[in-house]
Amino acid sequence: MRRIFLFALYLLIVIGAVAQKNKKEILEFCIGRLAFGTGDFFGYGANVGYERQLNPNNNFLKHFSAQAELSFEYGKSQPKVFNATLEEFYHQHYYSTANVAIIPKIAYHPFNKTFLKGFNFSAGISLGYTNQNREFEATYIYDWVSQSSLRRSYLEYINQFIFGYRVSAGYEYAITKHVLIGARMDFENYFNLGDINTLLAGKIGYNF
Repeated sequence: MRRIFLFALYLLIVIGAVAQKNKKEILEFCIGRLAFGTGDFFGYGANVGYERQLNPNNNFLKHFSAQAELSFEYGKSQPKVFNATLEEFYHQHYYSTANVAIIPKIAYHPFNKTFLKGFNFSAGISLGYTNQNREFEATYIYDWVSQSSLRRSYLEYINQFIFGYRVSAGYEYAITKHVLIGARMDFENYFNLGDINTLLAGKIGYNF
């Protein structure tokens, strides 16, 4: 964990050092629908990010940019009532997850042409904190005499640091000299929890 933190700190320092030598920079915000796991339950994700081109005068480096993002994620799933006289009275367990993470990334813009240059791919590491409440087991009892139902829940609480990686694919288009809009899809994996999330979001940015 310590090595990962030191590596992330070093990467942020390098990004800052490189950024001071270049001009093109973008501040962007995105928000969208987040799928936890393989669609086990859904929520929302929001990112605030800063991006700067590595070197617009170099034919190779002009395709790359350094990024740093602050990510917020939240989602929950509540049991659904179906039939009070059957054991499937509740169809699914209760989950609640809130994550916050910082993500230093490197982005690649493969095209130079006006329309195609909006496509980009990025990858980086995620370091953050999670607060999770989940029902890992539940039992159901139905009393035929009183015709009442009882559901007993066993809850688990997770509050800990998280680390993993995130890869993104997106497209952005400049509607004015400074304002751009776009969309992106993120895939992320938190190693120490085994959590895999997918985000589909729209974004808006300001090009300085």
